[in-house]
Amino acid sequence: MAENTPSALKGVYNFLETCTGKFSWLSHVAMAVLPILVFLDVSGRLFGKSVPGSLELQENILALTTFSFMALLQLHDRHMQIDFLYVRFHNSVKRWCDVAVSSSVLVILLLLTYESYKAFLGKFGTQSMELYVPLEYYYWMPFVGIGITALVLVFQLLRDIIRCLSERHLIAPLLGIAFAVFLAWLPFWYRDSDYEISNLVLGLIAFGFLFLFLFIKMPIAWAMSIIGAMGMVCIARNVPAALASVGTTPYSAAANYSLVALPLFVFMGCMILYSGISIDLFNSANKWIGHMPGGMGMAGVAGCTGFAAVCGDSLSTAVTMGSVSLPEMMRLKYSPSLATGALAAGGTLGILIPPSAGFIIYGIVTEVSIGRLFMAGLVPGLMLAAMFMLYIYITAVRHPEMAPRGPKYTLAEKISSSMGLVPILALFVLVLGSIVIGICSPTEGGGIGAMGAFLYALARRKVTWKNLLASLEETGELTARILSIMVGVAVLGYFFAQTRLPFLLADFISSLPFNRYWVFAIIIIIYVILGCMMNVIPMLMLTLPSIFPTVVALGFDPVWFGVVSVMVMVMGQITPPVGVVVFALAGVAKGIPIETIFKGIIPFVGLMILAVLIITIFPDIATWLPYYLMGPEIL
Repeated sequence: MAENTPSALKGVYNFLETCTGKFSWLSHVAMAVLPILVFLDVSGRLFGKSVPGSLELQENILALTTFSFMALLQLHDRHMQIDFLYVRFHNSVKRWCDVAVSSSVLVILLLLTYESYKAFLGKFGTQSMELYVPLEYYYWMPFVGIGITALVLVFQLLRDIIRCLSERHLIAPLLGIAFAVFLAWLPFWYRDSDYEISNLVLGLIAFGFLFLFLFIKMPIAWAMSIIGAMGMVCIARNVPAALASVGTTPYSAAANYSLVALPLFVFMGCMILYSGISIDLFNSANKWIGHMPGGMGMAGVAGCTGFAAVCGDSLSTAVTMGSVSLPEMMRLKYSPSLATGALAAGGTLGILIPPSAGFIIYGIVTEVSIGRLFMAGLVPGLMLAAMFMLYIYITAVRHPEMAPRGPKYTLAEKISSSMGLVPILALFVLVLGSIVIGICSPTEGGGIGAMGAFLYALARRKVTWKNLLASLEETGELTARILSIMVGVAVLGYFFAQTRLPFLLADFISSLPFNRYWVFAIIIIIYVILGCMMNVIPMLMLTLPSIFPTVVALGFDPVWFGVVSVMVMVMGQITPPVGVVVFALAGVAKGIPIETIFKGIIPFVGLMILAVLIITIFPDIATWLPYYLMGPEIL
């Protein structure tokens, strides 16, 4: 970040910011073209025609977005990372972490750049399968994108060393660079040593290093890439060949058609956000139930539920609805803990009620139907919203001073307030309905939703150049952050494929003389702890490759587990001591101490635990609707 840059490097930082900023504009263009392309392809099919090479174009638009935004994310330190322990370290330890991370990541990025360059050269003379485009026209993206990111890392390493010296932490840079050298040397030492350890033990050691990297604030994407590369050197018979296979990984991981749905639904949510729907949702719910005990609090949860149906992210839902409804609750003298607790809990519905980014990632990693996951999350999400609202109502009846009633409105005013929501409800039904009945895939449903949301915002005269650019930038940034992690997952996946670690782990756990629900309870506890420290999406990508085979081996339904795992992970996001949703809401709840919000959230966490128990005892709550509409899931 600019404020952490020593004055001697300010000019270099400004130059890099200009270059990476201009390069990132390619992602803006790509994100503007993507929904139009998908919409035209789906619409054309209705008349027996489609856009030639549409799938190939969509995949490469996604890759272009990822690699054109990657360097800017690195420069601004906005890659997904965990700072739970880092912020508690002594200043000298922080400086060591900074140098260790920047030097280690520089090594892996130089490796990926070199191998991507070799892959780029190797594609000359070959053509794509659909459009017969020379493949070097596509494979330049990872080489250039990762290469520019590596240049940023050179700058950041110099910055971190200068900061150490200026703060008189003279040993920290030496130890940090030594750490990177040690990591590079360790797998080669293991190859030449006489030590023989099983693949299961080797995998567990790799996980230990992975969490070490995460806790010293290394970006998740690069931590996974380092572990994957180290692991391949350890076990591969031919190291150059193994690393060469890693060279094609960044492109294949980013140019993934299954992931195209993600930016489309994100763009849909951004357009709906700028159209003012959050205000309409709260006002409508408030006019219908605001006069009841705790009515405005229930209206806030109802607004979160409605916004979740077009957003797909917990943080955005909590912050957006909090900014709209919290001032009104405070005006009525609501208890600050109850008001903020209700909104933080309601915000978690954003990742549970479809369309959900969490379910998209779960479906991609596990190869479970995303359409079935969307349907599976609907009833549990509505059930959880009803439980939150019932608790608020009971609390208001018992303690009226905590949640005073709002004013009454006439039936005409209630109906009038709901009319503006009809287009959004129709869009929601159109998107999910078309996916469920098989008219289009989740990706194509995202394209329809994105174009519909844009036209809705346009009809309300909410589309300005500023809002459109902000939507494109938010979509491009989130896409690049997630796809960067997918690159890391793919590199790590080569190592997992060679060691068969997930399946070895599944066989080991299945052989234990424990009831399967004890194992399930341990997984739940792990997810709650991890949920306190990171977002749901990277947590899914980090854990599912190793945990999902165990879940399947134990006989649990994969769709049901998707719902439960997402519920538990979002529970962690409002749980002390971290609770990322709580801290995001605190930025909106000016003047309310963070301790007050955590106090208010405790009853809602209890309700979420109860909901998980109910769905565990009665799994049909999650699986009945998707299996009735779409048939059973077959892996």
